[in-house]
Amino acid sequence: MNDSPVKAKLSPWTIWVPVIIAVLGLVVFYNYLIYRSRIDNDVNRPPILGRLEKDLELTERSGKTVHLEDLKGKVLVISWVFTRCPRGCAAVIAKLKKLQAEFANEPGLQLVSFTLDADDTPEMMKKFASGLGIKDDANWWFVNGEKDAVRKFMTSQAQFRPVQDMPEADRLSPDDKYIHDLRVAVIDHRGHVRSLADILNPDPEFAKFWDEKLRKDLHYLLNEQKKAPYVPAATK
Repeated sequence: MNDSPVKAKLSPWTIWVPVIIAVLGLVVFYNYLIYRSRIDNDVNRPPILGRLEKDLELTERSGKTVHLEDLKGKVLVISWVFTRCPRGCAAVIAKLKKLQAEFANEPGLQLVSFTLDADDTPEMMKKFASGLGIKDDANWWFVNGEKDAVRKFMTSQAQFRPVQDMPEADRLSPDDKYIHDLRVAVIDHRGHVRSLADILNPDPEFAKFWDEKLRKDLHYLLNEQKKAPYVPAATK
């Protein structure tokens, strides 16, 4: 009797399945490299300057409590403002009002104006916005929050310059209390800071450049948003 063990016949799939998986992996990786190359070589793509990491509880001009987290998935245009500002706030808001009108058909865009004055009440913010002809639109928040939390968010996350107290000798009026950044920040739908536009630059040519760049960046990011919408982690 021959007691030698019988060798099992080797299935061709035992060899070919790992080979197929390896080839598919190489194809996916190659396509990823091409995709990354196209993105990296896209001169119109706004760079990533920072990221919004934490939520912020705020009070809107309507009096409602809102959270920054509520805006995840939207492209944001963020600005500083305070209702008794005697300098550039009204001019920034006026420019943003034109921007809002131009992008009126873009539901994925949200404007957010943070007051840096802890004394600004919802009623004051509402009156300020109404005085500039801004309706109670859902796509434009005027918000206030805890002073230190708001200022930390605007500098450490949204990349604005720190707020400074205006020296008394330089004040135009008793309400002229702050020196603050008059640029606007553009945040993509995934929470990345993509641009800081100096739309109130004193040089008309530079101001025009930033106006045009702001619009160009928004068109790019809104298109990016439509191609790959934000999906909350819980629903992925």
